[in-house]
Amino acid sequence: MRQLKNFKIVILVIVVLLILVIVRNSDQNLFKKDAKIVIEAVQNNSNLITINQIQKLKNPYLVIDLGSESISDSIQFQHSVKIPVENILDKANRKILDKANGTLLLFSNDIATSSKVYVILNQLGYKNVLIITSEENPEKLKYKFQPDTTARLEQDSI
Repeated sequence: MRQLKNFKIVILVIVVLLILVIVRNSDQNLFKKDAKIVIEAVQNNSNLITINQIQKLKNPYLVIDLGSESISDSIQFQHSVKIPVENILDKANRKILDKANGTLLLFSNDIATSSKVYVILNQLGYKNVLIITSEENPEKLKYKFQPDTTARLEQDSI
């Protein structure tokens, strides 16, 4: 009888773990792409598009205005929708992104904001996402990362 009780506890633990695994795998916000693909696109600047290149696009596109203020009068796009950055993952906005036909073009006054949303959307499985930039030749990363060796954290505790 005691062995049967222990067996029930083991089965209960296994069932709980199985349920947790199923819930985790069914989450819509899990990353679907390898981050290396995004890093390569950023390094090659293949994730950027200029305003002049947009005017020459023949494929359909949707401009996502990520700013809290509206697109300036000097920059107007035919197909655009305003989605503030903090609301990009809301269900209603995800439906807009899912229904978008063609390329998603991200616009913000701060390219860092567009870059963050670019990474999120790529990792969520959205294809053909580009960042609108005003620069023809954006700065390329030319410096190799080197950690600061002057800080000796192990000596700070002395």
